[in-house]
Amino acid sequence: MNIGQLVWNNYHGVLRFGTISSKRVDETGWAFYKVNWHSDNIYEEAMDFRKKLTHTDHRLEEYRKDQITPISKDFLSKVLQEAP
Repeated sequence: MNIGQLVWNNYHGVLRFGTISSKRVDETGWAFYKVNWHSDNIYEEAMDFRKKLTHTDHRLEEYRKDQITPISKDFLSKVLQEAP
């Protein structure tokens, strides 16, 4: 995955889409990415509520490669065109 690539993530049923803004590889070889999430208010509200309950902020600053999946704008556009 590369900087500027569109990716998605599923957090407890919240489907999130974002763009990779940075990448780093740790000493074990795992790639970690920072992502600028788009229209992410449902996730942010869930994190605010979780923090209120646990008194701990569980937001991630970086996502390991297996936590995000690349997706294309063309694919998303086709899905929306086929939706009723």
